[in-house]
Amino acid sequence: MHLPTPHPRSMVTLLAGMVLLTSAVLCGCATVGPDTRPAQAQADRDALVQKTAECVPEGRALRLEDCVRIALANNLKVKAAEIDARIAQLQKKTAFANFLPTLDMSWQYVGLDRQPKSQMLGPLAVPVQDRVVREAALDVQMPVFVPATWFLYSIYDHGAEIGTWVEEYTRQMITLQVTMLYFAGLALRESEAALESQLTAAQSLAKEVRAFREEGLVSAWQVDQAEALVIARQNALHEVARSRDEVRAELMAALGLLPTADLELTPETPLVAPEGALESLILEALLNHPKLHIADRVTAVKREQAKIALAEFLPKLVGFSNMAHTSNSFMLYPDTVAMGAAAVLSIFDGFANVNAYTIAREEKRKAAIEREEATLTVMVEVIKAHLRLEAARDDAAIAKKMLDVNRGRYAEIEAQWDEGLVTPSDKLAALADRDNSQVAVVQAAFQEQMSIATLLNVMGSSYAGYEVRKYEEEL
Repeated sequence: MHLPTPHPRSMVTLLAGMVLLTSAVLCGCATVGPDTRPAQAQADRDALVQKTAECVPEGRALRLEDCVRIALANNLKVKAAEIDARIAQLQKKTAFANFLPTLDMSWQYVGLDRQPKSQMLGPLAVPVQDRVVREAALDVQMPVFVPATWFLYSIYDHGAEIGTWVEEYTRQMITLQVTMLYFAGLALRESEAALESQLTAAQSLAKEVRAFREEGLVSAWQVDQAEALVIARQNALHEVARSRDEVRAELMAALGLLPTADLELTPETPLVAPEGALESLILEALLNHPKLHIADRVTAVKREQAKIALAEFLPKLVGFSNMAHTSNSFMLYPDTVAMGAAAVLSIFDGFANVNAYTIAREEKRKAAIEREEATLTVMVEVIKAHLRLEAARDDAAIAKKMLDVNRGRYAEIEAQWDEGLVTPSDKLAALADRDNSQVAVVQAAFQEQMSIATLLNVMGSSYAGYEVRKYEEEL
């Protein structure tokens, strides 16, 4: 049975149809037009508005734990790190495929316009092949001895672990960022409340000074001094309000939410400093810090790369098998099976292998040095964080003591003011000292919490760990 001979015009029509189909597919791909950005901007904003409404219902104040939970669920850097970790796991699985046999199937259909013939046996043309031939083949290859494959899989295995630790390190750094912004927002809110109180007191005092001026008891410059204090308090209040809005926007962005949305924070100081001597804190950091776990695995990767460079001097042995079938009736054996093995050994490649091994060995040494440097860096960070915590505690103790002193001094001066024994300048100075002490106490408390968070972070501890993961599972 012979199939009809394809007409050349039909072949041209088929090729033209394929070109048109390919052009249609390419033209249908997404393009960025002039209206794309406005539509995308509106879509992004609508998504943020919806996510913000779901995570922060109106009227709800967030605790530190709530902020950390929302950030770890929505922060874009955390999501990117999670994707990188999954990619590393997939690359590890892909590398394992090098140990498995490869199986390829092929099928081919060839239809000629006329049957091939030969005149080798005389003037009479003799057919040598069917006009229409269908061929099928099955190729199997199996690596038998390829040492580099083992070391390559080990590299991807370490790479998957690095991805996991990078994800954990990202989570810890985002937790620290959110914590810092949380306490910065609380400190600014307390400062704003204190300044509002100071402004009210300054306005009241200015009113009293103006009344004394009308009675001729004080000078004009003292009235100006009191009014200048009112203006200074107003400017300070506006500056704190702007800083608070800025911190709130940064915190909302860290949470992965709409930066322009309102946010209320619940004042709390939940962090507890780790117990133990400085040496024990350093040891815990050396055991737990993600940067050191990453450095360990980078060193292991460099070690495996050196092994791969060394394996290039060894032969590579691969087994193969091929099973083929043809419909050509002129073939005596339409089915054929081929089996064999192939080996490759590099004899001389211009010393490239030697130099590659030397480079890999030096990179392994460099990785070990970088790991040692990371160890020293972590130790120094723990020492600095511990010292900052001690300094924050000292500042908090001093702030409390100064508040007691300035409260007593202001109470005494206020009593003397009622008796006319002090000048307005003395009362203004005492009032400013008392109010500043109140703000200093609040800021010192929050600064101590920030110092605790920094110390826990450099120790590799996730201080919201169990609760955060529990809430993530609920999400």
